[in-house]
Amino acid sequence: MKSIFFSALAAALALTACNQNKTANSGADSLATSNADTLKECYLATSGKDSAMLHINQLNGKVTGTLTYNFFEKDDADGDIKGSFSGDTLFVDFTFKAEGTVSKNPQAFLKKDGKLYQGYGNIESYMGRTYFKDHSQIKFDQGFVFDAVDCK
Repeated sequence: MKSIFFSALAAALALTACNQNKTANSGADSLATSNADTLKECYLATSGKDSAMLHINQLNGKVTGTLTYNFFEKDDADGDIKGSFSGDTLFVDFTFKAEGTVSKNPQAFLKKDGKLYQGYGNIESYMGRTYFKDHSQIKFDQGFVFDAVDCK
């Protein structure tokens, strides 16, 4: 009898959680949280001894947040992101501190199957602004793969 009760309770909670996420988060990952109209998502990636943490805040189509790369035996990079989604791809400018200087580089992440895949491509600089030379040439198969995690 207890197992039936707990199974029913678990099913009811799961159904309620799914329905809340569909309305509050407009189809975003289940680990996302919504505060007012701001959607918050958090992601963690690891590759060998390297790791990266990404916090995203979405409001009115704009994305802000933080991105931290922790590299083994190299300088870390920690800073702010600002940008937007274009379809299923997040394009941001990453302003970060590394090796004692402040830098700004473009970053791209493909959102697929609840994960974010970091993109790599040719970048150029013009009048102090760095950008991807051709968005269609960005590859998403060599960088970090970010898994959704609970925001803390």
